[in-house]
Amino acid sequence: MLESFALSIVDGPLNQWIQTTYWLWPVLEIIHFMGLSLLLGGLIVIDLRMAGHFKALNPAATHKLLPLVLIGFGINLVTGVLFFYGDPMRYAVNIGFQIKMVLVFFAGLNALLYYWKINPVMHTWDANTVSPPIAKFVAYASLLTWTGVLLCGRLIPYVGTG
Repeated sequence: MLESFALSIVDGPLNQWIQTTYWLWPVLEIIHFMGLSLLLGGLIVIDLRMAGHFKALNPAATHKLLPLVLIGFGINLVTGVLFFYGDPMRYAVNIGFQIKMVLVFFAGLNALLYYWKINPVMHTWDANTVSPPIAKFVAYASLLTWTGVLLCGRLIPYVGTG
């Protein structure tokens, strides 16, 4: 399915623009890295506090970083789509990319679990509140999945079709 979509966008106008604009790919890489820094930088603080670490920080206060995390995700979504459009046949069959997308999907499910179970009660927590098991699970699952996304993203240039 992904391969047939990739075939449909090869030689399209967006694909051609990305491939023929000399400076575009490195600029996208820089922007993607900046988005990743916002995304992971915020999540590390939020997730570690939600898991019960950094007890001096108010858990609800750490969630003021969420807008930066979402901006970082949005930046990476846009640049990631442009990467795919720029070289669709390479990405469609790349095992690193495929695993990365599965991990992003699981990170999204984990985020839904956070919004359904933790976010409604988190504003009542203070620095002395012990993190409930569901919060620890969501926090560590987030850290693991996003670390996997990062690692698989770095592997894309070095692994092939699996």
